[in-house]
Amino acid sequence: MKIIIVGAGQVGSSLSVNLVKEGNDVTLIDKSPDLLENIADKIDLQTIHGNGAHPRILEAAGAHKADMIVAVSKSDETNMIACQVAYTVFGVEKKIARIRDLEYLNYENLFADESTPIDYTISPDLIASNYIKKLISNQGTHQIFNFSNDEDSFINIFYEENNDNENSIKHYQTSCDKFNSKICAFIRNDKLFSIEDDDILQAGDELLIICKEENIVDVTKIFKRVKDNKRIMITGGGNIGKHLSDSMSGNFQVKVIEKNEDRAEYLSEVLDDVTIINADSSNEDILLEENIEHMDVFCALTNDDEANILSAMLAKKLGSKTVMSIINKTSYSDLVEKQEIDIIISPEDLTIGALLTHIRKGSILKAHSLMHGFLELLEIEVRDNPDTKILGKNIGQLNLSENIVLCCIIRNNEFIFDSSNILLEQSDRLVCLVNKKDVKQIEDLFE
Repeated sequence: MKIIIVGAGQVGSSLSVNLVKEGNDVTLIDKSPDLLENIADKIDLQTIHGNGAHPRILEAAGAHKADMIVAVSKSDETNMIACQVAYTVFGVEKKIARIRDLEYLNYENLFADESTPIDYTISPDLIASNYIKKLISNQGTHQIFNFSNDEDSFINIFYEENNDNENSIKHYQTSCDKFNSKICAFIRNDKLFSIEDDDILQAGDELLIICKEENIVDVTKIFKRVKDNKRIMITGGGNIGKHLSDSMSGNFQVKVIEKNEDRAEYLSEVLDDVTIINADSSNEDILLEENIEHMDVFCALTNDDEANILSAMLAKKLGSKTVMSIINKTSYSDLVEKQEIDIIISPEDLTIGALLTHIRKGSILKAHSLMHGFLELLEIEVRDNPDTKILGKNIGQLNLSENIVLCCIIRNNEFIFDSSNILLEQSDRLVCLVNKKDVKQIEDLFE
């Protein structure tokens, strides 16, 4: 595909690298020559210095031949106008824009062909806050991804070795069977392994499990003791912290620590049933004064990675049961031990995952980015079209790469885990774990 990306920040750069590696023709636009030079040193792509919303710049980027524009600059207005110009002047078919100001999303008719023609809007702050809320509501999980029907889920649980129980996959799968769930794969030392009955789990293994959303808590309890979360402390009252606090205040006891006095005063005015503390969360005395040792969850959600890491590690040391932290830089998250911070959240990975859902070709309904983009979780629909290569075939006849792990087939909202002899029917949905390099095979096969 010919893809124009507006914005060479973290998301735009990472997305460009991913798409170029997959063989797409990518042009990256940004006002900063330094950002463009930095990405051009890493990968072969066209870069254009300028305003991505300007017709002349888009023309130079080849917008008249583009299949898609993805506008992810820091400016919402630039992103919206870039999509407008791409569609109105050059007829670009698919338009995706990152929108950070949630106020824009409150107007349903704003993003339509007759107004601002944007096919899909992506709000990183909203995605992140909703994701964190889901993790808090399902204590014990470290990742949760939903599929297109919002009923089926894919969860990640860190295995903690228990000497009182068997450590075999077979043992735990027997318990999962009671809840119509399956252990699909596990990650050990940053490598993905498909499941064999005689596999023995080790402490620190990441279990990847598919289940119904209503069964997440029951499945989690198979692997660890969990209690309901009630008391939440959040540091950072920015967009993510504000939205999370607002959405949770009715069912949880929420405290927000905000360093900026003006922002703290604003939060106290707009948030009901939330305790606002104007203080520095890296101050041990403040955390102790606010009873950090009684907190079920501590969330470090500022825009400063270093501050988040330090406050989260301090909260863990002082007794918070579960500690989460936003970390934007991959290099930082790789340095942090799981014992120091329980859950690391990458807004970049979440945003790219949301973008990939709309970028992927063929009949891919959902795409989620795992392991910093090395792995993708794909939900694919079997469609009846003249060029179909899969209808009426079983999985063995598809000649899938050995790196592709088929988790299940979903038919009529029911899981089919033993799918080796199942003939694929129209509207079946396949859930697969796919190495980045094999995504194109899936796209072509299910085109």
